[in-house]
Amino acid sequence: MTDGKAAVGGQAVAALLAAAFMQLLDVGIVNVAVPTIQASLGASFAGLESIIAGYQVAFAVTLLPAARLGDRFGRRRLFLVGVAAFTAFSALSGAAHSTGMLVIARILSGVAAGVMFPQVISIIQAGFESGARRRLFALYGTTIGVATVAGPLVGGLLIRADLAHLSWRLIFYVNVPIGIYALIGGAVSVPESRGNETGLDLGGALLAATGTAMLVMGLLLGHQLGWPAWLKAELGLSPVVLAAFWLLERRRHRMGRPALVSKAVLSSPGFGVGSALFLIVFLGVAPFFFALSIFLQEGNSFSPLMAGVASAPFALGTAVASLATAKLRARSRRLMIGGLALLAGSMALLIVELGRVSGQMSLTALVWPLSLAGIGLGLFIGPASAATLEEVPRPEAGSASGVITTLQQVGGALGVALISLVFFTFFAANGSSAARAELPKVTAQLHSLSIPQGFISEGESAFVTCIADRSAQKDVSKLPESCLIIGGAIEQAPIGSALKTRLINLLLADGNSAVGRDFVLSLRETLGYEIAVFAAALLLLALAPTARRSRALQELPGEAMPGP
Repeated sequence: MTDGKAAVGGQAVAALLAAAFMQLLDVGIVNVAVPTIQASLGASFAGLESIIAGYQVAFAVTLLPAARLGDRFGRRRLFLVGVAAFTAFSALSGAAHSTGMLVIARILSGVAAGVMFPQVISIIQAGFESGARRRLFALYGTTIGVATVAGPLVGGLLIRADLAHLSWRLIFYVNVPIGIYALIGGAVSVPESRGNETGLDLGGALLAATGTAMLVMGLLLGHQLGWPAWLKAELGLSPVVLAAFWLLERRRHRMGRPALVSKAVLSSPGFGVGSALFLIVFLGVAPFFFALSIFLQEGNSFSPLMAGVASAPFALGTAVASLATAKLRARSRRLMIGGLALLAGSMALLIVELGRVSGQMSLTALVWPLSLAGIGLGLFIGPASAATLEEVPRPEAGSASGVITTLQQVGGALGVALISLVFFTFFAANGSSAARAELPKVTAQLHSLSIPQGFISEGESAFVTCIADRSAQKDVSKLPESCLIIGGAIEQAPIGSALKTRLINLLLADGNSAVGRDFVLSLRETLGYEIAVFAAALLLLALAPTARRSRALQELPGEAMPGP
């Protein structure tokens, strides 16, 4: 069946969005379970990295070729293959009895997700006229927001529930019923559609996969591995490989041969600006939750479940705003500008709230900033998807969706790498000042214990050194040598054992308080990165040439989505 001839009903939409939700949920849900997986399987740090990065790299490198394969061999067919494989490999992940088995299962799951995910956008693009399509993209935006934030919450709940003593395995088994629903619904109700019947660009697929893998893997693993020389070399070569891919595609365009990214896609009005916007915005969205999760769990003593609860206002805001964009009779460009402005403003509001924190940050202090951020993303994602794809020829929907999703993945990976560098640089730099801010309390406590002044002066200096060293290392939960020396000195001091215990406990509490203060200071400064990213997206949108804006940058009609 050719594009534009197939009507997609409500049951098909539910199956498509269930599959998208399952994949997006899977990304966040695994991050929460990492400590539990490590304890259960005895996984090394490198093994944990492979479990997470293996999936993301496999997903990223599969997107473009799979999108093109869907155009040629049938998007419904590729969607069903991807869903079935993802469901099966999720079950395999849950049954894994070793780190190696889990890594292999996660890589295979990433490939399956890469086959499945771009077909969702392609089928929506091919199966609906413009007004209903915009409504579907609004629902798609809601799915993205809810699934992204629901992952940590659902993961925390499942691990805590520990049904049938399955512990972390439940986070993978939960995909099985969702996958079965999407598979049956897709098989029954999703019509087949294809793009242009062209040959395959195997050379382009190989170069795109290689360049993307080199870039994404380097960015994901750089901080954890300490940026070894081989990883820097890999990152340095990735633009060369991607440039070779670009040159090959241009050559194939000139020769009139099939290309992985078609000329019709690249020349579509609005596609270039829209793709760049997605790349920039995801430079901010994904890393924000990475930094927030570190702050809440490491610096604010939240459990994984509480960290998920804290993110709930973002999901609610995204869902409400995404649904509203389908009904508002307003210019989509204004909605996008408003969304980006809210994202930037929510970061500024969070900076203000962090400035009021004197101890542990409360859940209520996060409600307004995260609600506004969710509304901002919801106002942006649906109109941006519609605007980017509005004038892409329907036969090229797969190629276009593959590019957009790949850019989102690359943007997220690059953003996490950048925000890690920014955050931990600030964290190391703020260690001494955070410790000195805690010194008055430390000094008062030492005086209350009748510690001689000479020992107090030495203790103050040692405390600052300890916190500065702790802030400069990768794992802040571990005590560096300078902190252990303090404990050893106390043990050797000519004082009673009860006083030694009390003194050590007080210094540990003060140290944790200083580290928490460091987290607050560093997150406040890091949020400047987020504001800069969303401001850059705003500037790009404002400067985009009006002559090349698509019809989707004009009025959004409030057409209802067709029923089943």
